[in-house]
Amino acid sequence: MEVRAFIGLDRSIWQRYLSTMFKSDAGAERKYWAHSKAKGKNRFIWREGVMPTLLTWIVVVPVVEVIGGRAHSFSLRTTVFIGVIMLPIMLFGGYLTGSWRWKDLEKKYPE
Repeated sequence: MEVRAFIGLDRSIWQRYLSTMFKSDAGAERKYWAHSKAKGKNRFIWREGVMPTLLTWIVVVPVVEVIGGRAHSFSLRTTVFIGVIMLPIMLFGGYLTGSWRWKDLEKKYPE
């Protein structure tokens, strides 16, 4: 009771806000899906799965080297080796993520 008074939001207002937010999200997702499906599956998988994973890899490997503990002094060669080992694993994971998302959206929005 006190929290609601403190926030100044009635429960019905909060529920209305959430319902409209998710409805507009569903409409936007449907439009995005129709546009993405028209562009093709390979492009979707590349943009939704592989590219974000590749960008994550590009950021994670140097950040781990910079802020990582120096208890074991890794050389640049070791960092590059770990990065090269991680790259195909992360790209494969990105491919699977994009592929699973494509299948989920096909099930969610059949034509």
